[in-house]
Amino acid sequence: MMSIPVAVDLVIKLGGSAITEKSLPETFKEAAIRESVKLVKLCVNKGLKVVVVHGAGSFGHQQAKEYKVTGGWMRDSGGSQVNYGFSLTRVSCMKPCGNWTTQDGKVVQSGVSAVSSFLGAGFVPVLHGDCVLDTVTGCTILSGDTVIKTLCKELAVGKVVFLTDVAGIYDKPPQVPGAKLIPNIRVDENGKIVQQITTDALSCDVTGGIELKLSSAVEIVLQSKGTVPVFICQVGSKAAENICIGGEQLAVFEEGTVVTLCREN
Repeated sequence: MMSIPVAVDLVIKLGGSAITEKSLPETFKEAAIRESVKLVKLCVNKGLKVVVVHGAGSFGHQQAKEYKVTGGWMRDSGGSQVNYGFSLTRVSCMKPCGNWTTQDGKVVQSGVSAVSSFLGAGFVPVLHGDCVLDTVTGCTILSGDTVIKTLCKELAVGKVVFLTDVAGIYDKPPQVPGAKLIPNIRVDENGKIVQQITTDALSCDVTGGIELKLSSAVEIVLQSKGTVPVFICQVGSKAAENICIGGEQLAVFEEGTVVTLCREN
């Protein structure tokens, strides 16, 4: 029997770069993970229904890239090698094949009903990006951001907070001199971002880096017709805490980015 969707107050995405050292294979950032756990506990103590989705970070990306898992074994002449890479990626991700299946990269079967059931029972579901079976390519990489978009599409979600290793979205890569934090990213009803933004993805990130994060935020805002705000904050920051436990907007003294829908008059 299908479970009835339960309202979700908050979806927290723990970015792979925030909780792992992406330049070092299978290396945690313990301090960031402890801060994340503290934040989730605060939310639960406030009586909020929370879903946590975390990126794989330095777990799985190297194996997925080396064996071209994203493309699947049906489109690669070295299918057995992709199959082997699929297994290695799964093993690596499981150190931190659910019910998710894709068709040429698009989700056709999700585990959302199970998430809903666990929420109703008082649990905090924890999901992550992973390699999954694909009916067209054999297998592919399902990003945590795609999981979040599916949750927002199938459940009533109050807000989404992406926790990253930097304060938010910048007008160019934050390590570039002169980079400025963008506090508000406005998106028109066609999905076009008003501001000019230059993104920079790490070469080992097979799920799209910051470009996918931003496009996911835009899609969430669009598919909800602007009713689901998306915030990007630094893990462990006061901004992240205030937004997660009930804040509706960033205070003037808090660093972060909110993605909103800009309707034409």
